[in-house]
Amino acid sequence: MNGQILSYVALVARDTEATGRFLGEALGLQATPVPLGSREVTFFGVGGTAIGVFEATDPWLDSPVFPGVHHMALAAPDPVAAAGALPVVLQGTGPGGRRFAALDPAATAGVRTRFTEPLDIPWHDGPVIGIDHLGIACADEDDAIRVFVDTLGCPLESSETDLELRSVTESFVSDRYGAVFHSRPPHILGGLRAVFATLAGCELEFLSDAGPPLPPGERPPADGGSTRGDRSAIARFIDRHGPGLAHIALATGRIDALLARLAGDGWRMIDHEGRPGGRGSLIGFVHPQNFGGGLLIHFVEPASEGGYAGKFA
Repeated sequence: MNGQILSYVALVARDTEATGRFLGEALGLQATPVPLGSREVTFFGVGGTAIGVFEATDPWLDSPVFPGVHHMALAAPDPVAAAGALPVVLQGTGPGGRRFAALDPAATAGVRTRFTEPLDIPWHDGPVIGIDHLGIACADEDDAIRVFVDTLGCPLESSETDLELRSVTESFVSDRYGAVFHSRPPHILGGLRAVFATLAGCELEFLSDAGPPLPPGERPPADGGSTRGDRSAIARFIDRHGPGLAHIALATGRIDALLARLAGDGWRMIDHEGRPGGRGSLIGFVHPQNFGGGLLIHFVEPASEGGYAGKFA
């Protein structure tokens, strides 16, 4: 296979009404009701792909179901054939009457992945220009690369290690001998390893712990807005749910203006201005309590020069 095309991302929210208002009214994404059995599910078009918002009780979703990113669906005219040698654990008819085949998460590094007949959802330009990436809590980086790069043919885009360091400088000031300054070696507070693979429609970001070993049962504090806090979030996610899809990141051209507007409109934010993120970008997180808890969304302003930013041009 030569790459894959993202058809849609399925989100599960405790408060689907608030999630719909955030995506539709606050971000200006075009909403489209899509039939699913005897009901309709709202999908929001964004950058040529789509985001579907589901209730946690939706019977169409395979267990376990918890708030967050439930699965990603890759476009394929013949979903079962597209799976190739990867095991299919569920198949049938999905949104819009499209046939789908769900892969066994045990064979996809915990990432719930479906192939589906193409689902075309209309979209228009706005403050959000696409899905930047899907964040994946990864327990085995090599296994994830083997599945998505080697087997499914998603090009390996880049990799990096993010570290948060604490440096201490001592000063010795004498009224006779002057001042001497001595810097101690930096201490690593937390670290994340990120590997990016490319889908047509977004990137996959495989996140794994790259910090120093912690005592058994101890986790770094959940201080949002830092590498240490992000590391803690990944560790807690794997503890609770195992490896798999952990967050969705939306690309924007003006992150500071968007974060300020959302905060001014009453949405609770973790970040109020963009902070340094992966691949030279700026990032900013929305608080999950806006959506009833559990669903993590953040924004990315891609680097203006070079790298992956050109895919949004």
